[in-house]
Amino acid sequence: MNIYFSDSSDINEWTEWHLTSRGWEQGNQKREDSPFVNKLKAPIDRILTCRYHETLSTNSVWMQKHTNEVWKISDKKVLTQMLEKFGSCPQYL
Repeated sequence: MNIYFSDSSDINEWTEWHLTSRGWEQGNQKREDSPFVNKLKAPIDRILTCRYHETLSTNSVWMQKHTNEVWKISDKKVLTQMLEKFGSCPQYL
């Protein structure tokens, strides 16, 4: 079931997460209440960077959530070890 809200726009928020040897660390963020991206410097020892999105379309009552990889280290062995130790990208803003 879709509900139409004629006076609203899409809501798209996201948070970047960096996997390091210490675990997952929060990175850049985009929130709907601000036109700016809250930028944080990526850790120099990052192994993987992913971006978690939450999107609510104008004509939908369902929140769409997804994650995509932004950057990853070329050493697949280290990447696999850290993912096994700390798990996959956090699924929250």
